[in-house]
Amino acid sequence: MKKMIATCSTALLMLISSQALAYNDLSPRDQKRISTEVHEMQVFLELSQGDADKIKQLKADMAKANVKLIQEHGRGTDAFREARKPYWRTYQSGLHDVISREDLRRFNASKKG
Repeated sequence: MKKMIATCSTALLMLISSQALAYNDLSPRDQKRISTEVHEMQVFLELSQGDADKIKQLKADMAKANVKLIQEHGRGTDAFREARKPYWRTYQSGLHDVISREDLRRFNASKKG
């Protein structure tokens, strides 16, 4: 049991540190855009810092995937859109694990007005 806990803890720490690196690998422009978006969501939806961090990581992962897919398939191509679908589903699923669809709708509506 102790070995399992130690193994899980180590794996979690490695995952967290690799995710932090993923955010730092983004361009300064993407980092600023993501930080601003997440801060606005945190304030509007009254999210905890932990929830905001999860959303920030999801957005960073999606941004990194987009950069990779643009390099491979070109921006806006059918191949890009098709290759992006699994990443988008993962992003949406993770986002809805943190906030509800209704909260996301409310937040998006607040930005339009």
